[in-house]
Amino acid sequence: MAMSIHHLQKNEKSEAVTKLWITVVCGLVFMGIKAFEYYTKFEHGLLPGRLLDVAHAHAQHANLGMYYGFYFCMTGLHGLHVMIGMGLIVWLAIRAKRGDFGADYFTPVEGVGIFWHIVDLIWIFLFPLLYLVG
Repeated sequence: MAMSIHHLQKNEKSEAVTKLWITVVCGLVFMGIKAFEYYTKFEHGLLPGRLLDVAHAHAQHANLGMYYGFYFCMTGLHGLHVMIGMGLIVWLAIRAKRGDFGADYFTPVEGVGIFWHIVDLIWIFLFPLLYLVG
């Protein structure tokens, strides 16, 4: 994403478009990994509602239910923002291919880049919180 801004500042529009599409592909790979991860959790029955069954609750299951509730909420919300970012980057790539951006005007690319990197930054905090603690 950042490299696309760099290339636009140098009027290298085709390189900028390539970097935007690479960013989208990286987002798709990330979402594919999350989809596989969700699939395996569903297959093993690790769903927050099922683990919070009050009639059959044990302390261990209640803690798992809270964890998976937090896990699905936070990773789902993050995934939604990744998909929004990918949609915006596709929009930018189409506009950049048309020649709408160059050295004199690349503000939308910078704005979407800020959004994309904030989503990255949030993942830097979510990953250790959800995968490494415990």
